[in-house]
Amino acid sequence: MKRLSNTYKNVCDISNAVGAVYDGTRFKRGNREVQKLLKENTHEIDYEKAKAYAEPIAESLKNKTWRHKPPRHRTQFCRNSSKKKGKWRELYIPTLEDHTVAHMLINANLKAFTKGMHPHSCGSVPGRGIKHIIRHVARWMQHDKQCRYFVKLDIRKFFDHIDRDILKTKLAEKIKDKDSLWAFYQIIDSAPVACPVGYYTSPWFANLYLEKLDWFISQNLYKERRGKRINYVRHFLRYTDDMLLMGTSKSDLEKAVRAIQKEVAKIGLEIKPTWEIKKIGKMENGKLKPGTYWCDIGGYKFCKDCVILRDGVFLSFRRLARRIHKNGYTPHSCRAIISKLGWAKHANSVNLVENYIKPYINIKDVRRYISHVDSQRERRRFKAAG
Repeated sequence: MKRLSNTYKNVCDISNAVGAVYDGTRFKRGNREVQKLLKENTHEIDYEKAKAYAEPIAESLKNKTWRHKPPRHRTQFCRNSSKKKGKWRELYIPTLEDHTVAHMLINANLKAFTKGMHPHSCGSVPGRGIKHIIRHVARWMQHDKQCRYFVKLDIRKFFDHIDRDILKTKLAEKIKDKDSLWAFYQIIDSAPVACPVGYYTSPWFANLYLEKLDWFISQNLYKERRGKRINYVRHFLRYTDDMLLMGTSKSDLEKAVRAIQKEVAKIGLEIKPTWEIKKIGKMENGKLKPGTYWCDIGGYKFCKDCVILRDGVFLSFRRLARRIHKNGYTPHSCRAIISKLGWAKHANSVNLVENYIKPYINIKDVRRYISHVDSQRERRRFKAAG
């Protein structure tokens, strides 16, 4: 692939810097620094303030005087509602200036990260979220009769074990501009690990790090029989560090997993030994047929006949409806229940909504309440502006 060149002038462009301020502050309205950039009595970014904030950042990048500051470290317990437990994660939070620079770099070099990416590499990629997973996994399971078995692979402590030197080499293979590489290397060397959780660049670096592995699984794992090529892996999808492999036989999938373990070891990573090849689930009398299993990925559970919500998502949905019924409507809870309804929309969940949600809340009333709250907010804005 031809490397991307002359991107640093686009990185330092003031329009790119202002756009990065808008993108980087979208979900940070509670931050004190971000609040200084807002219009009075609103939650919208003021263009003139954003431009005044972005100009010195762009100038420091242009003069190459910018240095990434040490991030703020925090240990946070992240709950996993599907398993009723969680894990402690090491978070590294950059300053708003460094976060803006990360957005500027990715925006200007986006083509280098997306060109050559596997079509089923999901997670933090625009247009490849949960809907992409539902659409393709459900289609593979329900319409491909030769697809009988699946296996899920997980990389042990993926973000913590990414090798800096290998990552820099992979970046240099995609980007030719030395100044852009200098800025990316500043970010990579700023924290104890190459891809710290909390950096905007980490998911992009992670997808780049595993790009060759994705194509290795799709193209290099096969056998020849009677002059024909038969792939060990019939369908493949990766969601950050979770890999889903589907195939026709157990023996082919096992050979594929063994080859993937060797390939992953070359880049300093390790597959968790908890993987197990299972037969794709099939419904029989309203239950899964014995010896078959649900495929759990992306918040949903898949089988040959239907798609349902993951247990943890279902429980949180049901509890939220009861909480609203007990405590009344609040803007936060009503928006949360509408979000959960969006999850249910893509699954076979008619009975879920009818039996567990509608007895407690009226969905039309929830929508009207949110509309009323939003209209009241707009009125206050106009009064403040006038």
